[in-house]
Amino acid sequence: MPPAGFKCKQCGKCCLNLRDAFETCATEEDVLFWEKEGREDILSWVDPIPLGDDHFIYDIWISPITGDDVQRCPWLRKLPKKDKYICRIHDVKPQHCREYPRSRKHAKETGCKGF
Repeated sequence: MPPAGFKCKQCGKCCLNLRDAFETCATEEDVLFWEKEGREDILSWVDPIPLGDDHFIYDIWISPITGDDVQRCPWLRKLPKKDKYICRIHDVKPQHCREYPRSRKHAKETGCKGF
């Protein structure tokens, strides 16, 4: 859950620049949920990296075509004729997205306009 006082302005800053690997990982719960929901569209952008003993890190937003990290979230869409964005997987987005920003400082560092 985002910090108190935060209100999303749909600026897209959180999704236009995926700047560090921690922020682009899904939880095991995210992946299990997408599997249960049959969200192969989302799962095709997930790269499970084995850690051993059946444990994984789930790197996300990896192009299913090239296998490379993408620079921006593939689910972000700009609203026509507006300076606003929407998330096409809002109802099933990963935990790290649901918890963005982690703090006021994090919002400021990423250019978020929600405070």
